[in-house]
Amino acid sequence: MMDSLVLYIAVGAILKMPNLSSGITYNVEVKENSSFSCYTEPLDDASPKPKVIKLYLGLQNLKISCHLYNVNEEDTLENRKKLLLLYTSSGLAPTIQIFNSTYSGIFYFRMKLEESQSTWTIDIPRRNITYNTDIAPIEEWFVRFTMHHRLNMFATEGTLLDVFREPLLQWHLGKPINSTEIAALIPDVINITVSKCPCANDVAVIALICNDTVHGIYLGVTHSGFISRETQWFNMTNSLCSLLDDDCAGLSLVNIILTNNHLIILTTLGLFISQDLRYPTGRILNFTKPSFCGFERDDYFSANVWYNVQCLANAESYEVDYISLSFNKDKTLSQVSTCFYSNDPYIEWYSCLPHRIHGGKTLSRRVVAFLIDYQQNTGIGLITVQNKAMVSVYKITDHKLNRQTKFPVFWFPDPKFLPFGMFFHPGSHFLYVYGSQVWFSDDGGNTFMLLITLENEIIIKTNMCVYSHSVAFVTDKGNIFFTKAGLERYAKLTTSAHDVFNLYYDHLGSLNIISLNESVSDSLEVHLLDVITLIQEDDIGFDGPLSPQYITEQQMVFFEHIPLNGKSRSVQKSRFYGLHKGKVLQYRPRGSATIVNVFHHEYPPQYLSSITVDVLEKFPFRDEERNSFIRNSLRILKVSDTTRVKLQLVSEYYNSSEQVVSSSLNEFKSSDIEKTVVIPGFSSFLIVEVLDSLNALADATMPERVQFNKSFASDMWFVYDFGTKNGRRWKIIVDTCRYWVRELDNLPLNAIKYLDLTQTFNFGFRVTPVNTAYPIFHMPLMKLVVGNPSIFKVKTNDYWDDTDSYTMEFSVTNNFYKQGKSSIAVILTKASLVCDVSTIVLTLKSGCSYSKSMHYISPVSISAQSWLHGDPKDPYGFKLLKQLPVNYRPPSKLGIAVPLTDNFYNADPSKPRMRDYFAGSKNSGAYKQCANKSTRAECNCNDNEKLSFFVAFSDCKEKGSELFHFRVATIPGVSFCNLLDEFQVGQPHF
Repeated sequence: MMDSLVLYIAVGAILKMPNLSSGITYNVEVKENSSFSCYTEPLDDASPKPKVIKLYLGLQNLKISCHLYNVNEEDTLENRKKLLLLYTSSGLAPTIQIFNSTYSGIFYFRMKLEESQSTWTIDIPRRNITYNTDIAPIEEWFVRFTMHHRLNMFATEGTLLDVFREPLLQWHLGKPINSTEIAALIPDVINITVSKCPCANDVAVIALICNDTVHGIYLGVTHSGFISRETQWFNMTNSLCSLLDDDCAGLSLVNIILTNNHLIILTTLGLFISQDLRYPTGRILNFTKPSFCGFERDDYFSANVWYNVQCLANAESYEVDYISLSFNKDKTLSQVSTCFYSNDPYIEWYSCLPHRIHGGKTLSRRVVAFLIDYQQNTGIGLITVQNKAMVSVYKITDHKLNRQTKFPVFWFPDPKFLPFGMFFHPGSHFLYVYGSQVWFSDDGGNTFMLLITLENEIIIKTNMCVYSHSVAFVTDKGNIFFTKAGLERYAKLTTSAHDVFNLYYDHLGSLNIISLNESVSDSLEVHLLDVITLIQEDDIGFDGPLSPQYITEQQMVFFEHIPLNGKSRSVQKSRFYGLHKGKVLQYRPRGSATIVNVFHHEYPPQYLSSITVDVLEKFPFRDEERNSFIRNSLRILKVSDTTRVKLQLVSEYYNSSEQVVSSSLNEFKSSDIEKTVVIPGFSSFLIVEVLDSLNALADATMPERVQFNKSFASDMWFVYDFGTKNGRRWKIIVDTCRYWVRELDNLPLNAIKYLDLTQTFNFGFRVTPVNTAYPIFHMPLMKLVVGNPSIFKVKTNDYWDDTDSYTMEFSVTNNFYKQGKSSIAVILTKASLVCDVSTIVLTLKSGCSYSKSMHYISPVSISAQSWLHGDPKDPYGFKLLKQLPVNYRPPSKLGIAVPLTDNFYNADPSKPRMRDYFAGSKNSGAYKQCANKSTRAECNCNDNEKLSFFVAFSDCKEKGSELFHFRVATIPGVSFCNLLDEFQVGQPHF
């Protein structure tokens, strides 16, 4: 019989397991003792190897060496050889997966053993990863190493950066300086700012903000996320002074922004914008300075520049960067506006100060921050009006704000809210407004939800990670808070020990504190924060009594009582707030519950707030050794017209005269104060005063649920101790991750999909609760947020299966004849902050995939040899190919003498540009393969590139077909495959 029972339980457990046979499952905790260490640089066998994998791709092949190490053992050469021999002799070798939002490839290491070999090696031709060599924003790849593909043994993640194509790395930002010169500046540095490349977060610029005693602009550049001690420092003072007629008195840095194509520097003497980083004209970076009339040095001190971060790798025609500049002041008669914005290349600037309603009063209006919503094509302003904050959203037409708002203005309800800034989480549609509070919106600024409320401090810095969807906030007191994009919960991480520092997320999602240290080789101290450990160890409980009240066996309410001890008696404000939502109330020695909601109320008057919880592990009670009075019956007596009652102990035994017989063992004691008497089905009572051995005063949690003058036998009531008088035995910490999420289509976390007209994509996600308080029945565990609902049609279907898993399936169809893009965020609403994946963001673009292209197929077959070296003719003797002129550009609709395309053919940087007569022609056209080269020979065009029809290799094209020369008609605004709007001699123009 017992064997049958065991078999039944085992089979039942198997049937309840979710199907993990397809897709990718996240948040499954796997503890492994070994990991890979991999590197591209040739390192000495005996030298210590980096534990963080940062790989670099140049113009040559990608050569990687890897070894396995045990985290509990010393990483020695002998141990590497031993593990190499163990797994290779078993027929196992590592594999590397290289992937980003649009690409994924698997490559296999050599399974080969040689004498004295200590690493596995692989040699991947560059063309197997990417064909392109032009300088352009390109996504930094993620890499994942495993022991044999699909076994997922020893999975280790890292990054791969294409240093040959990354725009910023092609330049000297100014005069190179050494770390000794930087060390001399450290005593005068009052702040540091960091800006990351939008597509490759390991490439970043760090800048020093100094006090009035130091003038100049000092920047550092890293390509490794600051971990390799290779930061290059530059003095940019002279580069910028040349635009100021060498009148640089008082030149200091205010802020710096790195966009896809430009470096933006805000100084006390104005805004400086670099030339396009994609088209080097030399090693030294040049700048331009837009003019904003009526502003002085003091105005720029309090100004700020704002940028909605987006990666424009494979950019569509409608995708463009915007920046804005806001002055923290009221507009004067000499000023056109106090807020300006512009789009790349930042030549024409527009006002982002909202229009004043005709006939309205003249009120103080200051634009705190201004952002462009790329998905809904709107401008969003965070504005203070008479010291009250609001957000207004305006549609944009031809880069200009409409006069009418898209949504009703949102006024923040708390008049004490001091706004400081605003940002979109990169790649998503989550908008955050921060200052003395943090609010977030998922609908583009129409509505907001309060996330964080701070006392006597204000958030002044933020940092975000695209890969992990993490968000970090820094206050003016150095406190660091943490949340995940889309989640309605947050945690405090730590308080920085540095006065001058900044936060920095690298491309893989590691959070670092960057500070200055003159004793380090590059003058930077990088401290990695162990986010998971910090938030799990932090106890955010407080010294105050709690009183539990049962709702059901699995759900309870805990009421926060006014403190009874003298030290905290003055506390009359709730200490339960939004920070506690989603956390775990844990009791010693056992018992825990997840906090679901926080409520503030004025009744009952002795209780300031309450929380509802889902019980994970039952809390202990009936400790007769510590609470001997529970052996008695209990009677509830009314004291007055208040919520306070008298608890009277009644013996279970009576003498012949019906007199109470009591025992000294079953009495109230002073140590019973702050304990809670719980009677299932009725109100609970927190003991506040012991009158005598048999009587005590208590406050009812639910006064309407009190049964007066009724005796409750000893087995009908029990006692909890959630007080502080005998030492606090409870704490509030971040919960563990209790939800697995499975993506059913093998997509990366930040996938980009292209939808042509009428095309439909289907997506599916499944969430499985693990170790939850009780089986979750028909409770939605995911939330879908669409960034731009007007561009795609989205249909959803959700259901629960026999494994208690919740599945959401949705289809997206492009049938609105519109160009644009939209994010779709899948949010695990109950996920803990320690979950690796709590939000998955997909980006959908209305258009053809960048991997698709349109090619001209000649009606006459022409061999590659003829294209390169021949002179083919048709049967009538007419030439099929024509040698293109040097630096040829096709004519435009304005005529043959006015080329406007950016593409050169048969390029030679040493020769003059052809037909460069008019301003439109002079301001257009840029070399690609020949960028930053002085002769055609230096362009290194090979035969494949001369034959290629890709725009990246247009410089190399030497011949064109005489047979094909016409234009393709397109429907304006229609996205179907973005038909090429121009075909010219020999080369389709993309």
